[in-house]
Amino acid sequence: MDRKELTIVEHLVEFRKRLLAVVICFFLVFCVSLLFVDQIYQYVTQSFQQKLIVLGPNDILWIYIRLASLMAFTITLPYTVYHICSFIKPGLKKEEARAVFAYIPASFLCFLVGLAFGFYFVTPALLQVLLGLGEGLFETQLTAQNYLSFVFQTTLPLALIFELPVIIAFLTSIGLIGPELLTTYRRYAYFILLVLAVVLTPADFVSDLAMTAPLILLYELSIAVSKYIMKRKQKGARNGNLT
Repeated sequence: MDRKELTIVEHLVEFRKRLLAVVICFFLVFCVSLLFVDQIYQYVTQSFQQKLIVLGPNDILWIYIRLASLMAFTITLPYTVYHICSFIKPGLKKEEARAVFAYIPASFLCFLVGLAFGFYFVTPALLQVLLGLGEGLFETQLTAQNYLSFVFQTTLPLALIFELPVIIAFLTSIGLIGPELLTTYRRYAYFILLVLAVVLTPADFVSDLAMTAPLILLYELSIAVSKYIMKRKQKGARNGNLT
């Protein structure tokens, strides 16, 4: 019993060390990112012909903190996933532990693709639709804070959802789920994705469908990845039995 409790304490100590390392890395990258916020802001708002207004110094501080936090989170993501993989690696089988670090670049790439998809496709389309709804009814004045809040709401959720294939691949590799389960509950997954699309795109029916399509493709891609990993596991098991 004492040995088990000591093992749990050791795991907690290791978790604290890794969490502290991630927090320190995030803080350092955040501080450096503050130096580049002006370039990031200019890039994000380059589609506007005029400068967006702010309502006070608090808005400026908010913009700097949010943009620097997003940049720090994105850059720190591979380091964070590395520590997650290193923490769970001792509990995996040898073949699973050998492949776990492949999820580091995959998670980073999927996050970037999700951000790019949200920023270049979803955000401008939704902004155009929503502004079109208010045309002739309201005098719309976008502030910098309002616009960036809108960008964050339409990009960050998508960036996280685009991690779905990586998560499914990892859960399949450790045997928690399989392609059969994903296929069986496909209808329920489609319904959940449709609800997410409606929440992420509070506009019209066409926008909801336009958002649902890539989410369904992500789910189907996750099923394909799960099937591929399951076939590799079964092939490895057969080879192991032959030897």
